[in-house]
Amino acid sequence: MRRTPALTVSALALTLAFGVVGCSTPSNDDSTPAAESSSSESPSSTPSSAANELDVAPAAGALITGDGYTYNVPEGWELQDKSIAPGTDTAAADVTTTTDFANNVNVILSPAGALTPEQVESMAAKELEAAGATDVTVEPRVTFGGKESAHISAGMTASGATYRIHQYYGTNDDQTYIVTFSFGTDVADTEAVEISESILASWTWS
Repeated sequence: MRRTPALTVSALALTLAFGVVGCSTPSNDDSTPAAESSSSESPSSTPSSAANELDVAPAAGALITGDGYTYNVPEGWELQDKSIAPGTDTAAADVTTTTDFANNVNVILSPAGALTPEQVESMAAKELEAAGATDVTVEPRVTFGGKESAHISAGMTASGATYRIHQYYGTNDDQTYIVTFSFGTDVADTEAVEISESILASWTWS
């Protein structure tokens, strides 16, 4: 299995564990150095209580199975060893990339248990800023797996890579699952959202 050699996870305050994960191009190298960023910038916070239904075809690649859920990733993405970062339940990345950054997804179970979209939207910007995120934006909510989810986007720089994240927060059976998508700067944000939501469209609870 290919490993993701350069991974950054920011453990945030209030035990929310909003997982911020970026990775460089996957390789067979077993080294997994981690680094944390420290810059900050004023967030843009415009929460919305209206959740949008996902209007995208579900991803049809490999099936990823986690603790209480499954999802499919796009063709060309592969499961990554979850030991690449503390607290990761599942992770997958695009192993076909020809750039220095591999687009990827990871899922972390919030140690705080269940979080409402309102809680996420009121706290995420501050917590992500503390982790070094910039341009933090509260996006319109979505529904995936039949559950309403907050959607936060932000810019990150870590381990020498600059990338953008989209985070979603699905809650089921008193547990919030923090799903973080990371994309290189060569990916248009509209494309990043489409890829992210195609994966979420395949999401099922188990």
